[in-house]
Amino acid sequence: METLKIIKCLNVRIEKLNLKINVGIEDASLTSYTVAIISSLLSIILPHLVKKEDTKKIKYEVNPIYNTFTFNLNLDSIISLKIVHIIYVIYNLVKKGSNKDDRTSNRRPYANSYEFN
Repeated sequence: METLKIIKCLNVRIEKLNLKINVGIEDASLTSYTVAIISSLLSIILPHLVKKEDTKKIKYEVNPIYNTFTFNLNLDSIISLKIVHIIYVIYNLVKKGSNKDDRTSNRRPYANSYEFN
């Protein structure tokens, strides 16, 4: 969860989106569920990435293609983010990866012998 908070700091903004997805699985009911899941995920994610003045430039459609196995994606978009935010996120991810409780090499191994591991 902490990684998601750090990635949210990227402040990605979608200024224009023209997305067309054609999904087909050989089972018709599975195709219907897949189309519904993809459409739901897009409708949940997009409001967090689009400013209100750019909503007229956002178009997406998810089309089912029954009885064949296909996946076709056409994407035309303008995505903006600042380099400062990228550097900040990379710094926090690297900082998170280092362990704060590492011992220094000049300590005696039995200095804190009362500690349990």
